[in-house]
Amino acid sequence: MKFTIILIASLLFVSNAYSLKPDTTAYLITPSRYGLMYKEYKVKTKDGYTLNAWFCPAQTAPSIDSLFGEGAKEPLQRPYVIDNAKRPTIIICNGDAGNMYPNVSLAYRYCQYGFNVITFDWRGFGQSQYFPINTDYLVYPEFITDYNAIVDFAKQIPIVDSNRIGVFGYSTGAFLSFAIASQRPEIKAIVARGIFTDYKSVTPGLQKLVPKRTLFCPEGMDKYSPRNNWSTFRKPIFLVVGEKDIRTPKENSIEILSNVKSNVRELWIVEKAEHGSDKAPEIVEHELFIKKTVCFFKDNL
Repeated sequence: MKFTIILIASLLFVSNAYSLKPDTTAYLITPSRYGLMYKEYKVKTKDGYTLNAWFCPAQTAPSIDSLFGEGAKEPLQRPYVIDNAKRPTIIICNGDAGNMYPNVSLAYRYCQYGFNVITFDWRGFGQSQYFPINTDYLVYPEFITDYNAIVDFAKQIPIVDSNRIGVFGYSTGAFLSFAIASQRPEIKAIVARGIFTDYKSVTPGLQKLVPKRTLFCPEGMDKYSPRNNWSTFRKPIFLVVGEKDIRTPKENSIEILSNVKSNVRELWIVEKAEHGSDKAPEIVEHELFIKKTVCFFKDNL
């Protein structure tokens, strides 16, 4: 219960955005706050931008009570001491708002189950290099370039088993994670929460939610969409969606799983959950979310 409360508190700083809403202020939380040893990297993209990324190796971390219980103090950064064993790695992909710091809560859990974890910020987000963001845009095609750079970076880390890389993304990050999993053979499995079939279908619904704004999607983004790639998609896939999600309704996930060619395909519609913040599926059913996603990645990486 205490862990869930802490996770909610961090995620409440990330709004239910209907378009891009980057946060470039200092990170409110780093992996050190969760007692994780980690390294911060500056990752170069092919078009010359620098992305900020955190790499957390698989490890045993202190208990949540010792970190956040009564009288707990900010922990000191742990020395980065690891063995040379190659392990499966999960790349956690952010959505369209905030920055990567809320994902540390998930990294804390996954690292303790034997996974390395990578989190990162898109260009123009967090401490990644400045990039002009039009906040009426739903996405930028440059984010595909960013994601490819992170996959390339992951393969260069000695303790990453490059044959066992999985991705987890939510909302816009779910769309982009599906795109990367479609393109990159190194990605062996995907968990996507709050995914949608394509921008052409989702944009009218989002526009109705914010009628006073004009939302814009760059031309050509739907070539990366699940709809345009599901006929050739054969990797293990696990989709999670809130029962009451009105931004990316469950029908999107049902349609995607009905059309991909994967031998392993799972769907979990989380009762009473919505799209994000404190009503996100990973908050409403946090412990079950961890259990299900860990089992999926262990079985398929």
